[in-house]
Amino acid sequence: MSVSIEIVPYTDSLDMYGQPSRSEAYSLSGYVSLSISPSVSFFERRRAVNLLLQSLVITFEGQTELVTEETGYTAVRLCSLSQELTRGEPVELSNEGHEDSDKPCTWNIVFNLTVPGWLPATAIFGDREAGDAGVCYALHAVAKFDNIDESNSRSWFSTLCNPFRPISRVLAAPKCPIHINRFMSPSSYASSSTSPFPLANYHVSAQPDRSDPENDNARIPPDVLSKLRIITAVPESISSDDASIPFTLKVRTTDLTEHECKRLRLEEFSIDVEQTERYRSSPSSAYMAAFPVPSRKEQPPNKPLLSPHPVQTVYELGLASLPQTNHVLSRTFSILSEDVSGRYMLSGDGYIFAQDAASGQETSWFSMKTSVPITGNADDRQGDDSWKYIRRLRETSQSPLFGVSHRMHITLMCTYDLTEGENPKRAKERLQFSIPLHFVRLAPSSPMSSRSSSPPPSVIVPGSPSYVDLPLPSLPYAQSLPAYSQLFDSNGDRKIDYSIPLPLYTPLPTQDIDVDFPSADLDDESD
Repeated sequence: MSVSIEIVPYTDSLDMYGQPSRSEAYSLSGYVSLSISPSVSFFERRRAVNLLLQSLVITFEGQTELVTEETGYTAVRLCSLSQELTRGEPVELSNEGHEDSDKPCTWNIVFNLTVPGWLPATAIFGDREAGDAGVCYALHAVAKFDNIDESNSRSWFSTLCNPFRPISRVLAAPKCPIHINRFMSPSSYASSSTSPFPLANYHVSAQPDRSDPENDNARIPPDVLSKLRIITAVPESISSDDASIPFTLKVRTTDLTEHECKRLRLEEFSIDVEQTERYRSSPSSAYMAAFPVPSRKEQPPNKPLLSPHPVQTVYELGLASLPQTNHVLSRTFSILSEDVSGRYMLSGDGYIFAQDAASGQETSWFSMKTSVPITGNADDRQGDDSWKYIRRLRETSQSPLFGVSHRMHITLMCTYDLTEGENPKRAKERLQFSIPLHFVRLAPSSPMSSRSSSPPPSVIVPGSPSYVDLPLPSLPYAQSLPAYSQLFDSNGDRKIDYSIPLPLYTPLPTQDIDVDFPSADLDDESD
């Protein structure tokens, strides 16, 4: 006799929408398949196999692991959700009547797990030589059953061996990886056709670059710089598949004299987009406080992971040194397209503020719009300090051991005329500031693209020992349903799509109405 167990989810990926939220949850369902194959013997006839399924536990576990040469191996359990599918009631499984068949008898026990919506997306990071370390999720199943035939056997051989053979057996299924995706849906409030998300305006305070010693003797007066107003606009979110970032820069002056406005120039501005990755040898305290990550006693090595990285054995046996606590590694690189410099020259003489203080002239914003090209993947093997990682654009995200952030750095080259004439002496100043960027994965246009598998019509409902004919789930329809966060706000109110305008008010048309008054006898008055 041989017994096999397999986990078959209805889909091997779980799509989450929006930012990680503790108030949201998703459903992960499928079935656990138990198969019994009778053993083949040349000395006796095949017999029916009778098993008593005592317990069947399905577990969804998420973990994040970091393996680098500098930090060593670190692991954190993100979540562990278990469900007992027999509900504490044994289920008898028997292939009676089919013992002569070459095909195994199979029972499918359905499950439905509630997965929290704050989990980070599946990601791979760390040393490439270490394999697939990072954030990963998997389903695990363990079945405990008794062989009724062995417990009831009265042969002298069984009587002799039974004290040394456990009647109960435990069988574990191969792990079933589950891929978690996190998407952002296009916003209906997008104010630009070049981006599916609305623009975010930043009122910035530019600071002079003091790292250039050449400008120490010729600086723009601080009171002039303090009256320079700058606004930048970028999309609230940027798809990681986009080839460029829409960018708007607006500048103006306030409370400057007409004489000072005519001396101030803007020559050029430059843009750089950087990605910063931080790797931690210890979990981020801020992340652990923000989300319900299991406590320390539920973390390895106190409670080992169900499927740890192979390198964990090396550290467990003491063949490698333990990682340093609170060790943070960081690397930053530009994701600008390699064929662009990031410099933007202004046409004309640059005296764009000359009319700001003119009498009767209303101060207006000087606006500049462009698209900043960015690149996706590039190899950063440039030397020994390259970390041996793949340099590529990642979504902005946070997890206990790994975080990715993005910023756009803008530099304005301004000059101020210290003297008058055709070739005046000028003071130069580099004004610098940065704004955050948020890269996301855009929700797929067709939800049918996710792979799925449908269960056979014969399934076992947890807690019931008999077959139940259930209709096959309409998976394409289920997968096309929008997420709760797309339909409702966090307080339960239904979201209103303000992109659909209300109909204009039109007054009701006037109609002539005939009214019949009651007749009356009137006295004729005559002179």
